Parts: sequence; structure tokens; C-alpha cells
Amino acid sequence: MSKRARPAVNPITSHSVISMKARACGWAITTAPTGGSSTELVLIRDDWKIVVAFQGSTALAAALQYPGQTAPAGMLPLAMVSVYLRGNREQMAAFRWGQRVIVGDRAGVVEDIVPDGEVKVRLVVRYDDGSVGSPFTTFVHAEDEVAV
Repeated sequence: MSKRARPAVNPITSHSVISMKARACGWAITTAPTGGSSTELVLIRDDWKIVVAFQGSTALAAALQYPGQTAPAGMLPLAMVSVYLRGNREQMAAFRWGQRVIVGDRAGVVEDIVPDGEVKVRLVVRYDDGSVGSPFTTFVHAEDEVAV
């Protein structure tokens, strides 16, 4: 008796794997046909939105829309989709793109929000002096929360 080889499934681009991870991490999922055999998988959690374009069951591209934005900020590498899906929900929802923040004794503006595994989230902050830092959200406070 011979065994038939099953086709390999790429966990980065598989529709079923991405959908399963999204559901497990609390993302709402909708699917929209875009024509032919193409579809879009729309993933929403809190104010975050990830749109993944598929040809058949294989992901071709993904776009990321940050909280507080009305349109996607840009393309998200497919390898990063699962990182954002698993990102710490509370920390990801705590800050917005363009928000004024305080890190220690420095003030700046949030330029990016990047999950760093399942537990921590980093912000990319452009400080008022022009330098850029990437502190964990646990060390950052919204400017309006800090008493002067």
C-alpha cells in the first residue's frame, strides 16, 4: 500500500491557517469576493484591520489599517500577518498612530505600532528632538494622561 503525498501547506499564505489563527486570537472575520477566484479576507479586532488578498486559497498580499486611520497605512509582509494576529490585544489597542506620548522624560509622536511576540508591543516614537526610539508600550504614557 502506497501513501499519497499530501501537498505542503504554507502557514504564512494558507487561507485556512490564517483564518484559524485569527479566530483563536479574537479577530472578527469576513470574506469578500473580488472577482474570479480572488477573495479578500477582512480581519477586524478593536480598531485594527488587516485585509488579506487571496488567489484561490493562497495569500498574495496584505494591508494593515491602524487604529484611528480611515485607510490602510500600507502593505504588510505576509510573514508579519501572524505576528499582528497574535499581538497583545490590550497593548495594541492602547495607542494610536500619530498620538502624542511621553517616554520617561521625553515627548514624541507614535509613528508605528509593532507587536513583539504575543506578550509585548513596541511603539516607534519620533521624539520632539528628531530622534527615533522603539520603547515597549509598558514604558509609554499618552501625553494627556501625564500630570504636568
